[in-house]
Amino acid sequence: MYNKDVFKERVMKTQSAMQAASRGKLEPTIENKIISELSGIYLTMADKYEQAVNDGSDFPVLRAVTGKPKEHQMVYALQDLIERMELDFTLKLVNSVKHDLTKEVEIGKIQIAFLDSMRRNLHEASN
Repeated sequence: MYNKDVFKERVMKTQSAMQAASRGKLEPTIENKIISELSGIYLTMADKYEQAVNDGSDFPVLRAVTGKPKEHQMVYALQDLIERMELDFTLKLVNSVKHDLTKEVEIGKIQIAFLDSMRRNLHEASN
């Protein structure tokens, strides 16, 4: 069963771990900002999706799971967010590699690594 507090705790742990394990390919302030911004998105959206499910708000992402248990709706919405961001970041990374944009490639690697962690965190918070 999904537990929002467990998920949010894991988001914060991921943020701390990734910031502590800086790859050194970008300025630490840039790397930390990317990780902080992504963490902020997931912390905010976990609350926003929970509120939408509890209030019965008409979020487009929730229409596909109307009538399902609330925990399932929240997990589905967060999975959808992860998948859409993965697609977006992967396309940007491919373009950056194609055009030999080293800094953008490193940013893309950080973003995709963070999303991979979010997928695992969501799975762990759902079991």
